[in-house]
Amino acid sequence: MVRLRGPSSVCLAIQFLLTLDIVVAHYPIGGIHTGVNAQSGARPARRDILEFQNDTPSWSLYIQAMTAFQKVPETDPLSYFQIAGIHGRPYIPWDSVPHNRLAPNIGYCTHSDVLFPTWHRPYLALFELSWNHRAYQSQQVLAQHVQTIAATYNSDVYTQAANNFRIPYWDWAAIPALPPVVSDNTVQIETPTGTQTVANPLLLYKFQQFPLNPTWFPNGSNVGKADRDLSQDPVTLRCPDKAVQGTSQPAAVNQNLGAGGLMNMVYSVFTKSKQYYNMATQISPGPSFESPHGSVHVAIGGQYGHMSQLSYSAFDPIFWLHHANVDRLFAMWQAIYPNVYLQPSLEQVGTFTINQGAIDTSSSPLTPFSTSDGNTAWTSDSARTTSTFGYSYSSVPDAIITNATELAANVTATVNALYNPKGVFTSSKVKRDQQREWSVTVQALSTALDGRYLVKVLERGNPIGSLHVLQPPVADGESKPALTFHNEFSLQQVVRDVDHSDQEAVVAYLKENLSWEVQKVRSTLLILDSVNSALFRKDGTVIPNENVLGLIVTVQDEIVTHPADETQFPVYGTKTLHPEITSGKAGGLSSS
Repeated sequence: MVRLRGPSSVCLAIQFLLTLDIVVAHYPIGGIHTGVNAQSGARPARRDILEFQNDTPSWSLYIQAMTAFQKVPETDPLSYFQIAGIHGRPYIPWDSVPHNRLAPNIGYCTHSDVLFPTWHRPYLALFELSWNHRAYQSQQVLAQHVQTIAATYNSDVYTQAANNFRIPYWDWAAIPALPPVVSDNTVQIETPTGTQTVANPLLLYKFQQFPLNPTWFPNGSNVGKADRDLSQDPVTLRCPDKAVQGTSQPAAVNQNLGAGGLMNMVYSVFTKSKQYYNMATQISPGPSFESPHGSVHVAIGGQYGHMSQLSYSAFDPIFWLHHANVDRLFAMWQAIYPNVYLQPSLEQVGTFTINQGAIDTSSSPLTPFSTSDGNTAWTSDSARTTSTFGYSYSSVPDAIITNATELAANVTATVNALYNPKGVFTSSKVKRDQQREWSVTVQALSTALDGRYLVKVLERGNPIGSLHVLQPPVADGESKPALTFHNEFSLQQVVRDVDHSDQEAVVAYLKENLSWEVQKVRSTLLILDSVNSALFRKDGTVIPNENVLGLIVTVQDEIVTHPADETQFPVYGTKTLHPEITSGKAGGLSSS
């Protein structure tokens, strides 16, 4: 099918037929609009899964709907399999949106570019979708499964729960650990016939056709080792203990998450990245949401799991909880900086439909997703607000607080309450209007090592934060694009017992105690010997810093003006680099 472009007589005639609800070229993605308050416009909220699981009607419907969704035949374009496959493999057209012959033959997803936040918004809306178009009422995505199941209860409570249903999110920045409910083999729900214990659809996705189709999931020498290994797994895995058909290890996932510095990273994005480009993509200097997003992917997948390979990651059910949270953080950032939006930027990777070297703009099609008319592609302009899709987040109460300035202040206070690292401003030494603050910046090259890796920043051997290099998908047989990734971590906790205003004292402390190491992604638990030196089982090899091309670690300070209250963020001054701290160390910025 071809998207309608211009106002020719033929197009106008077809558009007239569309108004009669007869012809629709593509699946219409309009979001969910049940449960919306007709007077105030307030939309039901996507909720934290830790809260959501305690709402028995909503939880019971969600679990049953996810189970039904995952059982839809994989040949159906609206199956869990095919919707997950939009993100990466099997690298085939979805909804008749063809491959661009000038583009790499990879998935539709956008990473390492400015479209990253907005592309995933209609993608989540498709996953969440309830059809409001009569041409598709017989076909279901998640919310429509919820509605169908709710009808079997003959209960107003379950009908209301279905109308208010929106997908939950997992706030990995506030609590950097897996929600227990995503790791349990079974969960308890209420059904029309009573309480039942059922298989947990949030634990894994079981591929219906196994062995996997070798055309869609090749395992030959022309694909990377990680893709070859994953093509031989019948279910999705998290930090498995071996390359093929291993066992998920949630304890290893939690250890990875706890060492990632996720709260620190997220708070830095809100307070320091005031331009859209910086917020959106980790190829920009400074903090971005894409960076902790990648850390979570790698922490869950480890060396051998699905989440750490973007070509397979969306098949893991936790992907949707993870990306709902990324969308939530994006929505919060938008509320704080309402007048800042996407500016044209060079596409450095490419997707199934976007060629490398193209210019991404706010009007670029977010393929393969069509708006509610079924004929117009979503764009970053049309997908700018969550209200368009019929959902909200409690942390962005835009239906209650309609004044943009007041909303920004409210959301800022929420960010300060949730993500301001504990103890940063509590020392008696720092209770003043201005303060010198210290941070470390890490820069790494995506192709420096063969496979995924991370750069860990350490104080006396203890992790401060990590830059995870989550490599973008690459077409089979093609070379990987060389991208430079960035991240920044606060050192305020590290130097909390040193007088921040005494530059010489801080420099001396950091010069002696700050270090970094490059480590291949591991899946197994980190074991420490009696002198606290790291031993790694099977993987997690530490690579000498001097062998890592493109690694640059920089320390800087800046004068920060602290806000009068929690509705404001700190104001950061000009950075002063301190190469003397890192000079002489492999990967450190040199004084020369």
